[in-house]
Amino acid sequence: MNSSACYQTDGETIERFVALRDAAIAHATAASVSAWPELFARRGPRAREACAEDIAFHLDFLRPTLETGDLSAFTAYLGWLAQVLSTRGIPDASLTRSLDDLALFFSGQLGPAAEPMVAALVAGRTALAAGLAAPAYDRPCPDPWEEAARFADAMLAGRRREASALFNQALDREGSLPGAEIHVIQPALYEVGRRWQQNNVSVAQEHLATAIAQTMMAQGFGRVEPAPDNGRKALFACPAGNHHCVGLRMVADAFEVSGWTVHYLGANTPLPALTDQIRQLQPDLVGLSASLPQQLRALREAVGVLRASFVDDCPRIVVGGLVFNQFPLLARNIGADLLGADALSASAAAGSPLAG
Repeated sequence: MNSSACYQTDGETIERFVALRDAAIAHATAASVSAWPELFARRGPRAREACAEDIAFHLDFLRPTLETGDLSAFTAYLGWLAQVLSTRGIPDASLTRSLDDLALFFSGQLGPAAEPMVAALVAGRTALAAGLAAPAYDRPCPDPWEEAARFADAMLAGRRREASALFNQALDREGSLPGAEIHVIQPALYEVGRRWQQNNVSVAQEHLATAIAQTMMAQGFGRVEPAPDNGRKALFACPAGNHHCVGLRMVADAFEVSGWTVHYLGANTPLPALTDQIRQLQPDLVGLSASLPQQLRALREAVGVLRASFVDDCPRIVVGGLVFNQFPLLARNIGADLLGADALSASAAAGSPLAG
């Protein structure tokens, strides 16, 4: 395989790549419709929209490779998408064809400057042809407690009372809200994601499961007695573009039950709003989360803005999220003080320097 230097490009070319995004999506989508007219006719009007969404994700996952030279997130995404498409009756050739179409488009638009993105697209195509395995995004996974499997089934079926009974059972036995969240809810949600990837559950069921999980977390917080106030404040947010906030909520809960005063801003927080809240609340620590590789750039920029805005008064910054566990090379040079792999380790790390 080519060295990472073959995939990394300069900032100006990345800006041109981003500017061409919509045109690239339109080009590759039209090419797919032309190549498989019967498939698109059979699957109805939504098929073209779904194709365009997939190609947009191609570009979203390609961009971190161009920024860092690390191909791992892009090939992992392709392996995941190949499984998703195959379980839904989409021809395998449609994915490789879309990569070819994108390579041709960028070559025509950017000339020699397109060489890194073409190299990455060709490498992805080669990996697919070699039998690229679907990644296990649920690994590493916390050890599931005995309730986790039944909890997942109850969430998917919309049996909220059963889910509540199982979660409360775990909470009563272990006496730890962060523990119950990490060892019951987190493995259960990973299982829901795995079943969706395999086309065994619908998008609606996935949303239902997430909503029930969030309800259980809120109910559980009402049942525990937090440690005495330790005099420290923490603020948690997902930067703009990150809508996956369940894990961050777990981290916020872990801090709050251990005695911190917690301000939780949730998903997709605009950077100006984040800085305003920090200025008003003056927290001792700020926690930021990234779930996907394409969110790392916004996270890195947010950390830089906080450092520049608050200088010596900048609170300590802890970062975490799925992307840090899955693609550690992509996540380097974020500029944070602390790294938390999960809610409990993030809370424990609040007194320790960032390793490495």
